[in-house]
Amino acid sequence: MFRKYFLFATFCLLLLSNSVKSQETMMTDISYVFLEKLIATAKENYPRMNSFEGRIKAAKTNVGQEQLSWLDAFAFSYIYNPKNTLDLATPRFFSGYQVAFNFNFSALLQKPGNVKQARESVKLAQYDLDEYHLTLETEVKRRYFAYVQSLSNLRLQTKLSSDALNVSNDVKTKYEKSEITFEQYTLSQMSYSGALQSKIAAESNFLIAKASLEELLTKKIEEIQ
Repeated sequence: MFRKYFLFATFCLLLLSNSVKSQETMMTDISYVFLEKLIATAKENYPRMNSFEGRIKAAKTNVGQEQLSWLDAFAFSYIYNPKNTLDLATPRFFSGYQVAFNFNFSALLQKPGNVKQARESVKLAQYDLDEYHLTLETEVKRRYFAYVQSLSNLRLQTKLSSDALNVSNDVKTKYEKSEITFEQYTLSQMSYSGALQSKIAAESNFLIAKASLEELLTKKIEEIQ
């Protein structure tokens, strides 16, 4: 009896296998042109990119400030003392304008190092951005391939489910005509139920993969042309 069940199950699987011949690879579903568009979209829209670009702008601004601060080592001031003014608390021996000029030699010596450090900060910020470009590009590729895989699997499971339904209906007709046993009919229904569950799991995996990819794009895949 077990051998009959096994042969019948094998027969059902052979019928279903005819539907998978055109789905033996997912490579035909991969578009590297579209993938480049996805990468460009992620680099343009992903919020963390703004963080890296903002750090570069801040570092460049700091360079400009350090370059302008060369004049901080020099200080200029003046005092105006009108004529015929008597100040017993702070007597002055000169009248008119008095000019003072101060020079901070230590601050002047520190400026080249400060400017160099600011320029290095720009380079480091740019290196971080370049590195994240590579990281983001790799992550987009990984999620895109997972998306294509889930899409191909969904198509496959949908076709298998459809074929399993056809086989189930055919077996049901034969059972109603008493051409097969109840056990064979039950086995057919179980095969269809398994195919249907696999289709539902494939739908879930596809939606998860799609949402994961769209997280990096910050927009729907359908919106990218």
